[in-house]
Amino acid sequence: MNEKSRDEEKLRQLLEAFVEELQAMPDADLLAGESAADIRARATARLARATEDAGRRRLAAARSNVIPLRAGKPRTISVPEARNYIARVAQDGNYTLAARQLEDMPDSEILRLYEQLRELEDQNSSPDDDSGPAR
Repeated sequence: MNEKSRDEEKLRQLLEAFVEELQAMPDADLLAGESAADIRARATARLARATEDAGRRRLAAARSNVIPLRAGKPRTISVPEARNYIARVAQDGNYTLAARQLEDMPDSEILRLYEQLRELEDQNSSPDDDSGPAR
């Protein structure tokens, strides 16, 4: 038996003895005087914090991927031009828009809707879109 095998065997024996000792120990000693409910509540709180943190990280990663796309193509358009574009899109049947009175919408909402429609149009006409016929 070489040196490594002897060390592995000693480690295995130590771990087995440790597990046996833990299994034989009373629950009160394992919990160190705390109640199981307190430990469970602490673990649940840790899990909730970890879940929230993971969600924040995913959101930050998603934002970091989206912001450069939006920043890459700044569009300057007047509100009347945006209203006309939205009215044309609403009539062409490619997009379904909720019934809205464009004249009653605030300018910021018009510009936001215009940007959304342009982004959809850009996505649908992108060169890496393989939904169209092969060239």
